[in-house]
Amino acid sequence: MAAATLAGVLGARWQWRHGVLEVHGGLVARWCGRLPPPCRFDAMTLGHVILGIDGACLEQARAHEHVHVRQYERWGPLFVPAYLACSAWQWARGAPAYRANPFEREAYRLAPLCHLPAADNGRMKME
Repeated sequence: MAAATLAGVLGARWQWRHGVLEVHGGLVARWCGRLPPPCRFDAMTLGHVILGIDGACLEQARAHEHVHVRQYERWGPLFVPAYLACSAWQWARGAPAYRANPFEREAYRLAPLCHLPAADNGRMKME
């Protein structure tokens, strides 16, 4: 509930969906827009909280982000370090850090999004 209160203070809207707090708009949207292009996102999962730039993005990405919630439930506190390590490994071997990440590959396989993130530039086909 503290996250929901903080979201409201930051001018964001929030809602509970399927046991997950979804937050969008306000400073979340402004902050996302100021990130460098390779780091921008429409929606991102942090444990049982999904951040989105607006309600439409959350609607589109909900199923995909819920795959990440389940991954977080399996991996616990190791999820974020494992996700970042997988991205770093993919980048180091010359693959797209985002789309070649096994966590993202699982999420796209189970809940495809209809667009590619800007950081991917369409370089990797999904199987």
